[in-house]
Amino acid sequence: MNALACRLLRKAEKAQISFTYAQVAELATFISDENLLNTLTKNASGSCTQADLEELNNNGINDELIAEIAKRCSLQDPNEGAIWQPGVLQKRLDDMAESAGQLADNLNRINKNLEKQKRRKKSGLFAFLGMLGGSNRTEPSSGFRVGDHVRVKYRGQEGTIIDINGSLIMVSLDDGKHVDSYNASQLEKAW
Repeated sequence: MNALACRLLRKAEKAQISFTYAQVAELATFISDENLLNTLTKNASGSCTQADLEELNNNGINDELIAEIAKRCSLQDPNEGAIWQPGVLQKRLDDMAESAGQLADNLNRINKNLEKQKRRKKSGLFAFLGMLGGSNRTEPSSGFRVGDHVRVKYRGQEGTIIDINGSLIMVSLDDGKHVDSYNASQLEKAW
């Protein structure tokens, strides 16, 4: 059937019978002879719709002829921006790489901000705990400080304060073998 249709269309071409773009687009789905289709498209009459142009483009009509029809009929060239056009694929890849780079930069900036916020929260928490611990360590009512030389009242042993934790005062005794905790009422300054 394809051969018979091509013979009839060639006779119509010689008789200078023109078809509309819609008719050529419909014929293009059945005819495999690209030269005949290009000639019929070139000689087509009437207006062309975007759908007709897309159909012609999808059925092997010459790209230059498609561009010419698109320009003449004020339509969007379906091949414009197609990735097989020179430079289009490279431009799209470059655009994608730039977008990926911007995305990576944004993610890095977000991560840095999150790290800063974590550090601030940690340092704030540790500073708060340090204040609590510090207030326990330098209990003003006891009058003792780390490094003071003290005597245990009921034993008479002497030592050095190495830590103050709340109401407990840790003392390293002079014999160097013992560390014990006492209340402030159990200790007195030795010198």
